[in-house]
Amino acid sequence: MNSLIPTPDTIPVHWWWFQVLLLFTYLIHLLLMNFMLGGSLLTLYDLIRKKNPTEDSQSLPTLVALTINFGVPPLLFVQVLYGHLFYSSSILMAVPWIMVIPILILAYYGAHIFSHGLSKSPQLARISLGISAVLLLVIAFIQVNNNTMMLTPEKWGIYFDHKGGLALNWNEPTLFPRYLHFIIGAIAIAGLGKATYYNFKRNMDQSARLSEMKKGLKIFGWVTVVQMGIGTWFWLSLPSDIWRLFMGKNLAYTALMATGWLLALLILHSALTNRFWLSVINGLLAMAVMVIMRDLVRHAYLNNIFSPKDLQVTGEISPLIAFLAVFAIGLLSLYYMVTLLVKSKTE
Repeated sequence: MNSLIPTPDTIPVHWWWFQVLLLFTYLIHLLLMNFMLGGSLLTLYDLIRKKNPTEDSQSLPTLVALTINFGVPPLLFVQVLYGHLFYSSSILMAVPWIMVIPILILAYYGAHIFSHGLSKSPQLARISLGISAVLLLVIAFIQVNNNTMMLTPEKWGIYFDHKGGLALNWNEPTLFPRYLHFIIGAIAIAGLGKATYYNFKRNMDQSARLSEMKKGLKIFGWVTVVQMGIGTWFWLSLPSDIWRLFMGKNLAYTALMATGWLLALLILHSALTNRFWLSVINGLLAMAVMVIMRDLVRHAYLNNIFSPKDLQVTGEISPLIAFLAVFAIGLLSLYYMVTLLVKSKTE
């Protein structure tokens, strides 16, 4: 089956540059994606319970835009390091993969209709949010399918039975636990995002503000408990030679796993005791650990197939310098715009 794996492209500089940039940009994208997806699901839950959506839900269109923009860099870096694998898996599921773009556009429109039409046409706004949330869940499922397909080239032979680009990785044991791991995690981080929003919002009644903060932290804490169970299911659904790396077979991997469990317990304590800043620190650290562990799992899957260290380096450093300069300017610009947005929302 290795004959189906294309020859990888060359890279201009050492692969660690792209590895670090991949992890950094993916962490930012993941944080925004959690706010967006988890926030839409929490808001939809409130609407189903016939509760008025809280003010933080009005930021959904902005979160969709930011998530899309920050999803581009990690996608590009994945293509630089694993392009020959990623493109192949994308071709196998070409139809659903290309449909991500129109589905995302519709979800974005739905978020806008909800945000701007809630006061004028509440029923239409609620329906739009429901459709938008479902579409975002569909996109997440397509993404997880592609990520798992990329890691299992031994399954690419299904192309000969599904030449129309409709192959999905249905028989992958990690598919559904991995998917739920991301969805439940998004809800937990969205709770933290809700608490963060009201922590900085000063132009409202103090008791109401603190009440919303506590609700957000409560969501963050209790959903993390569920996430611990889903996460355990996910890890044990991995091939035994991979999950054993995190259970004593490799000291560094095991230490990272133990750190993740410890942070989960610290999240539970800090969130349920309403310690906002400690919850934020624990949450961000836990996400960083999860991002690193996710990458280590990818390396373990491809251990006997491919490693980025095998990529041929051409030594052309100027493209990297140009990228880093533009990237830094982009980050500063986005920081400035987000600062203005937060200021307008909280004053």
